[in-house]
Amino acid sequence: MIDLDDIDTDEDGALTATVELPGGRRVTVEYEFDEEFDHDEDDDEQGDEDEDPIEREDLPDLDTMQETVKHALARLTEEILDGREGEVVEALTEAAYEDDDDEVDMVEALQALRDDIALDGVVVFGDGGITLLFIAPEEYPDLIIYCLLDEDLEIDDLMVE
Repeated sequence: MIDLDDIDTDEDGALTATVELPGGRRVTVEYEFDEEFDHDEDDDEQGDEDEDPIEREDLPDLDTMQETVKHALARLTEEILDGREGEVVEALTEAAYEDDDDEVDMVEALQALRDDIALDGVVVFGDGGITLLFIAPEEYPDLIIYCLLDEDLEIDDLMVE
């Protein structure tokens, strides 16, 4: 059973909370509205007159967001989280050392990132999609590692910003 703590809403009305995931991972979880709900105030002035603006009451309510988040997070077992973390570490290290022939450097870098990386947050989309947010303060200072999962909870896309 997933219990959301410190439930609040952000400036757009989307749910934010903290949660403890399997393996003792305490993270921040955010609900992200589907693209159909993305609405910029400037769009009203410049927008297409054929399109109806999204009204606040058209957005999911807090209970609906909580149920979507809980359902999505319940799929994240310790095995899945450990597996995705390991795959992220390997993918980032391989990308950094793809032109380097020194195996020792790569093995050391792999271990350094394994020791440094931590799951920091999860974004759950309205359709139940999930993005894992990792940090690695020593190896990737001031950057966030975004790991978009597909429907089977496999890595669909990986990005560092």
